[in-house]
Amino acid sequence: MFATILDYIARTNLFNFIIFAAVFALIFWKIDLIGGLEKGRQSIAEKIEDSETKKEEAESNLTAIEDKFSNLENEIEAFIGKSEENANLVGQKIITDANITAENIKAGTSKMADNRAELLKNDIMRRASLAAVEIAKNHIINELMSNHDLHNKLIDESIEAINGGNI
Repeated sequence: MFATILDYIARTNLFNFIIFAAVFALIFWKIDLIGGLEKGRQSIAEKIEDSETKKEEAESNLTAIEDKFSNLENEIEAFIGKSEENANLVGQKIITDANITAENIKAGTSKMADNRAELLKNDIMRRASLAAVEIAKNHIINELMSNHDLHNKLIDESIEAINGGNI
């Protein structure tokens, strides 16, 4: 009976399946498929742990960056405020300096106008004096031409003045 069962098994696919299963079992035993699966599982677990660690580090870095940038807006506002304050001070300084310069120019212009007026006045006085001298000269010449006695009297007085006498 055992022989018939063996004969039946040999003729059917069951025998082929048993040989196939035995070969697979031998191959699995040789290549240590369960150990390989365990190593693969451990590698995946390590990668998951590593990625969790990196995720925590990234979240920590993100929090630090967010903290820096949250304060950055306040720093920018403070910088803008200080820049506006400096610009206002510089603007006021420019306006003050411009006003001082304008006053200096105005004072200088006024002095120049006064000096120019004085020069013109002196020039007019000089011309008027020259004109008066010329008129007096012409008047004296006319008087001397019309009255010869005056001419002789003037000559006599000039000679006395030269000699040291009183006129």
